Amino acid sequence: PFPLKFSGSLGSPPGALVVGDRFMSGGSVSDLEMLGLSVGSAAAPLLLRRAPLLQPFASQGAVASRFAPVSASTSVHSVSGTTAVLVAGAVATTKTVKDAAPKNVTKVAKAAKVARPASTSTLVDGAADKPVCFPAASSLPSSDEVFSCISYNVLLPNNKDGWWIYKYYRDPGDGKMAEWSARQAMMKDQLLKAGADFVCLQEVSDLSWEEDFAFMEEAGYERLMHEKKGRMRPATFWRKDRWEMVSALHRDRTLILALLRRSGPHAGTTLLLANAHLSAGHNADRRLRQTEEALSQAAKEAKNLGLDLEKCPVVYCGDLNSQGSTAVRELLVAGEVRPDFRESGDPTEKGQNGVQITSKIKRQTFGAFQDAAELCFGTGSAPATILVANIDSKMMCDDNTLTPAMLETLRAAFKTCCQSGRDVMTREEVVSFLLSVNKEVGRGSEYRSVVAAMEKRGQDFESPDATLTEEDFIALYAQELEEGKFWGVEHDLRVLCGQGMALPSEGPTELCFDHMFFTPASLRLVGVQETLTEEQRQRIWGPPFDVLPNAWHPSDHLPVAAAFALR
Repeated sequence: PFPLKFSGSLGSPPGALVVGDRFMSGGSVSDLEMLGLSVGSAAAPLLLRRAPLLQPFASQGAVASRFAPVSASTSVHSVSGTTAVLVAGAVATTKTVKDAAPKNVTKVAKAAKVARPASTSTLVDGAADKPVCFPAASSLPSSDEVFSCISYNVLLPNNKDGWWIYKYYRDPGDGKMAEWSARQAMMKDQLLKAGADFVCLQEVSDLSWEEDFAFMEEAGYERLMHEKKGRMRPATFWRKDRWEMVSALHRDRTLILALLRRSGPHAGTTLLLANAHLSAGHNADRRLRQTEEALSQAAKEAKNLGLDLEKCPVVYCGDLNSQGSTAVRELLVAGEVRPDFRESGDPTEKGQNGVQITSKIKRQTFGAFQDAAELCFGTGSAPATILVANIDSKMMCDDNTLTPAMLETLRAAFKTCCQSGRDVMTREEVVSFLLSVNKEVGRGSEYRSVVAAMEKRGQDFESPDATLTEEDFIALYAQELEEGKFWGVEHDLRVLCGQGMALPSEGPTELCFDHMFFTPASLRLVGVQETLTEEQRQRIWGPPFDVLPNAWHPSDHLPVAAAFALR
């Protein structure tokens, strides 16, 4: 979100409404008045958000529907008669700024020109020079010339596994929205409406795989799940009327398929499709190894199939569990990662700045990949794929210790469990605590931590004299946070204290862990789909300040989707 406050004159309409590195031409003062700006009044609030559709707006109604309120502020300035937006110390305008700008402006940037979306026939003919932006929740293009792909971390299906999924929901209501039947119905609607050639899912369950996504087979897809052990696996679907699987490679957290085009002018072309769910947490070195190994094995398979690596079309997508300048991205985009490379730009990687990722040069041989979302939306402007409660920094410091506020909240939560007034939980109170957060005794990492703490003091959980100290309780939740279970801790605090650490009106934490890379030498990016509709945006960045998952979206991740043309 780009929150703005008006300062200065707007100049003569029509001007250009500039937001970040994107702009919409043809705006006017009346457009701004519709958005809450009293033109001519000093410091009147102008609340805008980046435009989801990168095309010139045609009417005032279109303007109003593409912006939503947000909270903090920056400034709008008039420069050379052109409305400019001051964002992070830079002025973005529709032309080069020549007149004097505010003193604190140190960098001048031009707003990127954005082409009007091409027609379907233009996309199919391959005449569009730039990728376009497809509306969220729309059907994706698919033809003899164009294929589309979705990557989607579905959040472990809780059909026969994943009992804890309800903890992801800020307000699960009666709990029905968190049940698999409701989540499955939403996923079915999302995936079948999109109609993509390929659907790459992460976090499918081997326990209920056959039934969870049977609707995809009924819709004409074939499918394959990663064969390695583990409860959360990648799985890939493809339209059997257009594609035929030639071979499959099951590598560390990555499923790679070689798929043959059945018909059309590109019949006989083989595409390599990698579906990855890389390791989470402080495992940058392992994520790099997983990616390098997958691409190395894919290259060997391509040679076995008689393919030219320089011309072989490859799509590498999935939940990469990282963002910013990562070693995985460097390997894909630059082709190699050297020992002096350091990661940056991921706020979830606390304390990892400056850490060496590899002691040897890592290379891949397919040539340079491009990030589809960044190519479409602009560098650094890819939409977030995770919109969750803004709690991480409130719970843990950069050195991975608990914040003072978190310690205070945990002590308060412990006291609510000690109804006896003692400074330890009795066994009866421990059982009550576990029932309140996990709904059953005997399951969950909280239970396992309780048992381990008691055993450490020579106690048996089944003994009526067993106790849990405040120190044990705090250590339990410190461990949960170290494992990245912020969502689970937030749920437990809401249950125990009536309120967690999140302030909904602050908006969500925005992360971009889900990516789709492709080889531009063999594939042309036709377009990328927006991740949210305007109504959904308004529900996230305004009342009721939803986070994911919720009543209208069944996962903590948003799907990423793109369309490509074979060269």
